[in-house]
Amino acid sequence: MLMLNLGALASPVGIVRLLQVVFTCISFSLVALEGHSNVSDWTWCMFTWCFCFCVTLLILFLEFTSLNVKLPISWEDFTTAFAMLATLMVLAASVIYPYFFACVSCGKRIGATVTSCLAFILYATEVGLTRAKPGEISGFLSTVPGLLKVLEAFVACIIFISLKSYTALPGLQWCVAVYSVCFIFALLIIIFTIVRLLALFPAPFDKLLTGCNVLAVLMYLTAVVVWPLYSFQNNPKPQLCPHPYNTGRLTMNVSVRSLIDPTGLLRMAALVLTCLSFGLVASVGVSKLWSSYWAWCMFTWCFCCFFTLLILILEFTMLSTKVPVSWEDFTTAFAMLATLMCLAASIIYPTFFSCNACPRQIGATIASWFCFFIYGGEVVVTRLRPRGQVSGFLSTVSGLLKILETFVACIIFTSLDSVMFSESPGLQWCVAVYCLCFIFALLIILLTIGQLLSYFPVSFERLVTVSNVLAAMMYMTAMVIWPFYGFKWTQDSSTWNQVLVVTFMSIFNFIVYTVDSVFSIRMVFWSQASS
Repeated sequence: MLMLNLGALASPVGIVRLLQVVFTCISFSLVALEGHSNVSDWTWCMFTWCFCFCVTLLILFLEFTSLNVKLPISWEDFTTAFAMLATLMVLAASVIYPYFFACVSCGKRIGATVTSCLAFILYATEVGLTRAKPGEISGFLSTVPGLLKVLEAFVACIIFISLKSYTALPGLQWCVAVYSVCFIFALLIIIFTIVRLLALFPAPFDKLLTGCNVLAVLMYLTAVVVWPLYSFQNNPKPQLCPHPYNTGRLTMNVSVRSLIDPTGLLRMAALVLTCLSFGLVASVGVSKLWSSYWAWCMFTWCFCCFFTLLILILEFTMLSTKVPVSWEDFTTAFAMLATLMCLAASIIYPTFFSCNACPRQIGATIASWFCFFIYGGEVVVTRLRPRGQVSGFLSTVSGLLKILETFVACIIFTSLDSVMFSESPGLQWCVAVYCLCFIFALLIILLTIGQLLSYFPVSFERLVTVSNVLAAMMYMTAMVIWPFYGFKWTQDSSTWNQVLVVTFMSIFNFIVYTVDSVFSIRMVFWSQASS
């Protein structure tokens, strides 16, 4: 009888794995739509996405059905080794594929590259989350030498797909023998560790591993000298010529100014500090108490770090001008959202998880506060530029209020307890109010960024005004009903605190929607009357 484990999908690692499945599937599918190629680099990229998709899906299925506990292998070693290997493989595919196969007019190939980069970040995040848990380091592959063994096997795979003709020269044959022997031994170590067969070694494993590592270093030292000596001998550098699969290869201009202007400097500082906060908290381990708040803080720093890095890369490579979105609306919306998220994380995390004898928690809190000020500075700098930066709806006061409304709804969602409102129709109505208003506000933000407002069959400004007035009225009912029914269901102090947070945020969002309605009415009706 199968025991379903929903926690395997709802945990931070489970959510990351679900996203990995989606992005690797998208990359594989987009490239498959472009047709087949016999080039080894193309085959490696397709194998990478297919392999990572299948194994990740298998891991999710086994953990969801709890079958992983019945397998005669070291499950932690297996998942750790795979996450590390997938990180390296997807990173290589994310570099190789656009270099050889992407072009300016290749929309599907560019999309496959973007999703592959996202998959790489997700696998790297899984490695960090897995190794951060206390007590997770249960086998050899979870240690630094174990991860280095995975890295050695991966580098050997890259060497193998790059080998061409070596049969005519004994020196090159020796190098290939070195690569093969060292790869086989590293692979055997990984397999024996996963299936728990290290006890079958006739000698102590640590001593045998040390001796083989020293021998592999000496063998690779000879290959480092012999391979270039025989490969480049009597082989001058060939003239560059068009690659049969590389016609119209994507060339990028770089903009150093995007990194050294005030906004760029603020973004680089935010990148470092969000990564620092995430790393410090991850090194402490997953908190079992108030897990939704802990997950929110970790998601905040990871989300802000990733999108800040993405913005920096796109502006540095000037690809931001080719992205089919309103770039100013996107960066303004993200800076405002990141400011609010970091502010919430800077308050929530020290309140529930910090103490006087917790240096890493205190350091993460300080770094998070600095992130809040930096993102706030980016909002100010962006909106005060004297060259008309207010170019779209999200750059207006009503647009920024719309971002604030979605953020407050997120805080409400992190404080909801399904057990509490599942048996109360009044509380269910309040949850429906939060969801409906959040979905509509999010749709407005996404349609604005995607420049799709022209597809509305009615006036966008009037539609936003009506929705704001309706949302304010709905929040007015939730503001009364939630505390009336919510405090009747409180059984302990933690539940009481959650109800109090949702009550306060409901009142706050009612005020925000009311102010937003006033701005919308003034913008639509008063401006038309004056004109």
